[in-house]
Amino acid sequence: MSFQKLVTALFFTLLFCQNSHAAYEEDIIWGVNSSPPFHVFYGEYKDLGFCDALVTAFQRQLPELSHKIRKLPSRRITMLMRKNKNLCFPCLIKKTNYNSEFSYTETTHLYQPHGIITRASIASRIIKNYGQPVVFSQLVKDPDLRFAQPTERRYGRLQAVLEEHLIDSDNFSFISGDNANVNLLTMIVNERIDYTIDYSSIMTYYNETQSKRSELVFLPIAEYDNEFIEGAVGCSNNEWGRKAVNQLNRVIPQIKTDPDFQRALDKWMGSNRPRTN
Repeated sequence: MSFQKLVTALFFTLLFCQNSHAAYEEDIIWGVNSSPPFHVFYGEYKDLGFCDALVTAFQRQLPELSHKIRKLPSRRITMLMRKNKNLCFPCLIKKTNYNSEFSYTETTHLYQPHGIITRASIASRIIKNYGQPVVFSQLVKDPDLRFAQPTERRYGRLQAVLEEHLIDSDNFSFISGDNANVNLLTMIVNERIDYTIDYSSIMTYYNETQSKRSELVFLPIAEYDNEFIEGAVGCSNNEWGRKAVNQLNRVIPQIKTDPDFQRALDKWMGSNRPRTN
């Protein structure tokens, strides 16, 4: 074979391989991270988080599509999505300015808003000084209370208040690593920090998996009074991601009534949780 024919053959071989790869790109690629009770990777409740149940429900409702699950840190997931790599992140919060560039499905479920999680002794002090529900914009100015948040967690409109009054102060810490949201609660119990902001479901998971029930307390925040938070699937804002969102949206009505998904939400959020219908 002449050199020119060899080069031509190699060219078409590479072109075929690229086209074949594109042709076999998975329809839905799920990016999931270890963050109980959203996704649970280990222990008694492995794969029984409510976002695990959400992904499984979509797989069940869309069997004609190919689904791939990639286990990645949440920071890595959002970084890849911002670079327009093909990826969908279940259980993202809609209508947030820090994730506004993603393509979102219709709402899949609702959350009660974030609240303050702290020790019982600190809770009584917070209520006395800052009310019930707690006026968070006043609480963050307390010079004697230590606060921490997971590195990738953001708190909507409260984030600006944190950044103004706490971040870069001696009373503030970022916590990284798998299960950072749950590890934070251990730090509160052990008096290494005094409070954090999170969903009540995190505290439910923590108490469910500890040998001894903690004395952690959940306090509603005044700035979130009478509000709910919309959960949805976020996908990369490219052609693949928009197509994935359209496919997922086709079965959102079935997802909202999927018995396994609803049981998982009830398990971790409580039967009195807000509902989409």
